[in-house]
Amino acid sequence: MSQFNSHQRGVLITVIGVLILTPDALLVRLVEMDHWTLLFWRTLFAGISFFTLNSFIENSSPIKAISGLFKNGLFTTLMFGGSNICFVISITHTVVANTLVILASMPFIAAVLTVGLMRKNLELRTWITIFLAMAGIAVVFWGRFGDGNTFGDIFAILCALFMAAALVTVSLNPKINTTAALGLGSFLTALFSLYMGADLTAPSPRDFVYLFLNGGIIIPIALGLIAYGPKLISAPEVSLIMLLETVLGPYWVWLVLSERLPLQTFVGGALVVTAILVNAWLGYKSERSTAPV
Repeated sequence: MSQFNSHQRGVLITVIGVLILTPDALLVRLVEMDHWTLLFWRTLFAGISFFTLNSFIENSSPIKAISGLFKNGLFTTLMFGGSNICFVISITHTVVANTLVILASMPFIAAVLTVGLMRKNLELRTWITIFLAMAGIAVVFWGRFGDGNTFGDIFAILCALFMAAALVTVSLNPKINTTAALGLGSFLTALFSLYMGADLTAPSPRDFVYLFLNGGIIIPIALGLIAYGPKLISAPEVSLIMLLETVLGPYWVWLVLSERLPLQTFVGGALVVTAILVNAWLGYKSERSTAPV
C-alpha cells in the first residue's frame, strides 16, 4: 500500500473491512437461538480473537494491552461495548427496519461530533454524501419504518451515538489500541449478555460453527480494519462507508436463503453505493491536487 497516500489507504482499509463484514447478517440469521445467547458466544469468540490478533500485531500480552487502555482508550472501549449492547436491545424491542434506518444516521452524528469536538470543518462533498446516503437508506426501508417500540428506537439512537463517538475518539487520538479496545468491549458485552440470561448450552454444533466463523473470524478482521480507518480518514467518512454493510448485507441473505428483495432495495442501495464511491473519488482527486510535486 506504499503507493497510496494516507487518505487512499484509509478508504481502502475501511472498504475492505466493511465488505468482509457484509455476511454478518446472514450468519446471524443462520443461528437458531435467542439474542442474548447469540450475543454472548459471538462477542466471546470476538474478544478472544481480538486479543490474539493484538498479541501478534503489538507483541504484547492481553494484560498489558488492557492496562494500556485504562491509560489511553477506556472511553473508546466502553463506546464499542455499549454499541453492541444497544444494538441487540434495539432489534429485540422494535422492528428491524427501524433499527437500521436510525443507525443510518451515524455518519451525520459523527460529522456533528467531529465539528464540535475536533473543531474541524468537513468538506462540502462529505456533507452532500451524508445526505444522499441517508436518502438511499430511506428508499431501501421506505414503507417498512414504523410500528416499532419507542424503547427499542431510543436504543438504536444510542447505538448510533456510541459507535460514532468511538470512531471520533479514534480520530482524536490515533494512538489508541483499537484492536485491544474492541476486544475488551467484546468481553464486557459477553458479560452483560450472561447477566441478561444467555443460555450457554443452547447452541448446537452447527450453531457453534456459524458463531465461530462470525465472531471468531469475520468480526475481528472486519472491525479491526474499520476501527483503524479513523486514524487515516475522518470518522464521518468511515461511518459513510459502513452504510455499505446495511445495503449489501441483505444480498447475502437473498443469495443463500433466497429471500426476495424488493425493487426499492436495489434502487436505494445503488444510491448509497454511488454516493460513497463518488465521495471517495473526489477525495482521491482532492488529495492529488494538493499533493506536493
